[in-house]
Amino acid sequence: MAISDYMEDLIYRVLAGEASVEEREEFEAWLRKNDEHRVFFEKIERAWYTGKYVARWKNVEMSAAWKAVEHGREQRQRRQFRRIGWSVAASVAVLIGITWLMGSWEEEIPSSVVTQSPVVKPGESKARLVLSSGFEVELGCTNGDTIREKGFPILNGKEYIDYSKQENSLQGDVVYNELIVPSGGEYQLVLADRTVVYMNSESRLKYPVMFSGKDRMVELEGEAYFEVSKDEEHPFIVRTERLDVMVLGTGFNVMAYKQDPRTEVTLVKGKVDVKSGKINEILTPSRQFVMNNENREYEVKTVNVATYVDWKDGVLNFDGMSLEELGDKLGRWYEVKFFFAKENLKRLKFSGAFKKYNEIGYILSLIEATTDVTFKINKDVIVVNEK
Repeated sequence: MAISDYMEDLIYRVLAGEASVEEREEFEAWLRKNDEHRVFFEKIERAWYTGKYVARWKNVEMSAAWKAVEHGREQRQRRQFRRIGWSVAASVAVLIGITWLMGSWEEEIPSSVVTQSPVVKPGESKARLVLSSGFEVELGCTNGDTIREKGFPILNGKEYIDYSKQENSLQGDVVYNELIVPSGGEYQLVLADRTVVYMNSESRLKYPVMFSGKDRMVELEGEAYFEVSKDEEHPFIVRTERLDVMVLGTGFNVMAYKQDPRTEVTLVKGKVDVKSGKINEILTPSRQFVMNNENREYEVKTVNVATYVDWKDGVLNFDGMSLEELGDKLGRWYEVKFFFAKENLKRLKFSGAFKKYNEIGYILSLIEATTDVTFKINKDVIVVNEK
């Protein structure tokens, strides 16, 4: 199948996170056009993320273990990998990714993770829907029948539920549902106003079955990405334990886990107003609001938004992240806990991007090779030790 040079270039721009909103919409329309397009993209995507990871190795903390790995590969392909940067031509990145996949890396995967550990599988689409009556519906196993909430139809798909297919209106008081996504789960939700919500692991969202009144308010605990349906007369508000995010129509990520040391709001497109007590900050695209949950101090900074929202597209993206935080994120998705034998190991940094449906042993192997740690899996606990 012939793919135009323009479309190939657009694919690489999307994968690199450099495409504009209009370009992403054009790409998504092309992807939906036929199955051959999707197959072509998936081949490029697999090679891209492998090549992308190799290119980013030079940004990983230069621990003694990493220096040893680098020295050992000096006479092999590592020499050519070191020349690769973020500005590498897309075709070269793909070629390197394919080469790496076919052999050079397999020789180096540490046996401590791959051969001695039980298989820990990635998460999947699963959730629990709590209706206004308190009745609970398990979601995600198969496509289910339409769920009825006091006569209101809720379309039940395998990976999402949809409240926007309105056949009739609810009468009387506002009715609330709650979507609960457990550890090792993810799920999507289309609200009655056609706002799309991507729910991450260990998250819950409370929302009205139909919106009424002057605003559209939902309550979040955990992490979710929102693509809000525009309605200037009825602002959309995400309420968390520590702050509110008000929008008119936009795309943004909110991370508000109770046990985390901070709350984050990351804006991809549009504009949001973050409010908490006397705090009132308006964010523009690529800006992030970060608040310390203990002392309520905060900062607003410019970030690479892909690092914070790629999870909704099936990618785990770690950019200079501490192993402690990385362990929290992997733990939620793979339903495991990380135990650090020494406190200083929590502060080691790691950079990399992986498809989130890989087995965890594959990811841990790469982290072992480039940081000063080893991993041992004991059922649902991963012990992190010094090399």
